Amino acid sequence: MNNKTLVIVIAVLIIIGAVVVVAGKVGNKPSQPSSVTNQQGAPAQSTTGATTKENVANVTLTSSGFDPKTVTIKTGTRVIWLNKSGRAATVNSAVHPTHQVYRPLNLGEFPDGSSVQLVFDKPGTYKYHNHLNPAQTGTVVVE
Repeated sequence: MNNKTLVIVIAVLIIIGAVVVVAGKVGNKPSQPSSVTNQQGAPAQSTTGATTKENVANVTLTSSGFDPKTVTIKTGTRVIWLNKSGRAATVNSAVHPTHQVYRPLNLGEFPDGSSVQLVFDKPGTYKYHNHLNPAQTGTVVVE
């Protein structure tokens, strides 16, 4: 191969690489629904688990587990889990350790004093647990 051909081949490879990178960035979608957020240090509105006028239900994780253990909500309600356990925790879908039953509920790890949240758009019963302490479990019932 002469130098001119080599330069053309390299230029074509660079262009193809750039197109792949740009297409990958444009085509990337979040792995979780947009209703899932991890808010570091965001306080929950209450720790009673009751649904408020804004369609929000709060669940607090303490060292002894999720409180309330079961929360019943209407479709479209946002559930906020506040970590007051003194250590990092997770909210993950059943069944431990695969978390495959309801993937949007795999909210991941969040430090003590922070919260994660999810809006439930479909009726059903959704079981979850703290992956870092699988004995800590909870259920969201969406009517």
